[in-house]
Amino acid sequence: MSSYFNTTIYTHLITLLLPQPPTVLEIEILPSTISQTILHTGHCIGVPKPLLILCFLRARTILFSHLTNTPDQHGVIPTQKEALNATLVILLFDAGHVSALNLRKRSLWAVRTTALALPFDDGNDKINQSNRQDLVSVVQRELTCIESFVTSPLYKHAKSSTLWAHRWWIVKWFLQDLAGAMIDSGDYVDVQGEEGGLITFVGKELKIVMRAGEGHAGNYHAWNYARETVRLVMLLPPTDSERLHEGPAHMRRIGEAWRCWVQVVHQWCLGHPRDISGWSFLLFLMEQPPRHAENREVIMRDVLQKTNKFVERLGWQGQSVDWFLASATHLQMDPNR
Repeated sequence: MSSYFNTTIYTHLITLLLPQPPTVLEIEILPSTISQTILHTGHCIGVPKPLLILCFLRARTILFSHLTNTPDQHGVIPTQKEALNATLVILLFDAGHVSALNLRKRSLWAVRTTALALPFDDGNDKINQSNRQDLVSVVQRELTCIESFVTSPLYKHAKSSTLWAHRWWIVKWFLQDLAGAMIDSGDYVDVQGEEGGLITFVGKELKIVMRAGEGHAGNYHAWNYARETVRLVMLLPPTDSERLHEGPAHMRRIGEAWRCWVQVVHQWCLGHPRDISGWSFLLFLMEQPPRHAENREVIMRDVLQKTNKFVERLGWQGQSVDWFLASATHLQMDPNR
């Protein structure tokens, strides 16, 4: 193929991978027998593998020319923006490309550093607000991008330890480290585009993990990410405004959220009874109910009863369900829990 044709395909693919406003995409790699061109309908993208390989080679050249500060074949050193765009194509082809994700981390960290560079006072308030909005926008785009990869029908992405570790890095630093500055200002709401703050955020993350679990059974990396995210939010102390203005109401919301998480994950497990990773995460939730959760014993007993009815009704035989029932029964009878 001509260099012009390769450039046109590459530019078109980059445009599709960067929708405005940021949208979760469903991306699929197609065999060459289905199509010779990139297919695009709504939020769905189909990329023939031969074309993806050509785009990957071009993107890899751009990335490493930027990283090594070496001119490309045209004598030009790619800019930061061009290199970041190239990482999208690279990650579409290779979900475990560490160099591509490291560049994206450095870019996020640079925005974060700028957002927190000035002290919080009246003189810098407008600048800080603008910088925080830029940070939230960048974080939103990055989370949306990774969600597109791990929930699309791609061969390795849903179970990629590298992608899930990258998403956990974002959650760890941009939700925990900035908790005091962002929750009170409402920026946590903006990260996911609707009200509900951290609790809503975790609920949405669980839905993403469950979609990834449907793509790859036994998706340990996805469910482990869910563990870390839930643990982080459960351990986060309430902000000053929550402590002063809400108090017990904030505690009750966490307890109610825990109940919803248990019920939603349990329904998913009943729909995927062979998936030991899902059952293991459900047991993790049941092992550490928050102190302010109401009717903890009733909820846990209800989970066991519904699971037993499922086994009896279908005559189900499987090690995953048997292990869960044995472990959960022991957990319920443990007087030290």
